[in-house]
Amino acid sequence: MMKPKLLLRTAAGCLLFFAFGHSMGHFNRHNVTDPKAKEVLQQMIENKFDMFGQLRSYDENYTGMSLNLIFTLLALAAVLWLLSAHTEKQAALVKQVLVPLGLCILGFSVTGFLYFFPVPAVTCLVAVVLIAAAIFKLNDKKVV
Repeated sequence: MMKPKLLLRTAAGCLLFFAFGHSMGHFNRHNVTDPKAKEVLQQMIENKFDMFGQLRSYDENYTGMSLNLIFTLLALAAVLWLLSAHTEKQAALVKQVLVPLGLCILGFSVTGFLYFFPVPAVTCLVAVVLIAAAIFKLNDKKVV
């Protein structure tokens, strides 16, 4: 059976996979061939609106959110990896940190299924299952 350390490192790998895939999509998002998609994209780039005192396009808005997701996924993967090194001696603390991280990643899975497509949704779901398994295994450890 997998130890919590390996479960968390595998979950971190899932998030790195998501970050890599999302980065590929992010940097190729303007490479569309469908005429309607090109038209919509052009409108999203050209039309600017006031966003709290700044003129921004929807493309700029989505670019920022997309980059923020990449940074967030990388940070979450790093935190999971760092936590994995403390599963033996700091089980209680690791569990406390894993709960909100797991809920966040579960939220990514839900929005992935609702608004995007299955690969990121399933990737996050697998990560959440691994995190939940690590939490349950950490519960088995005697916490002093």
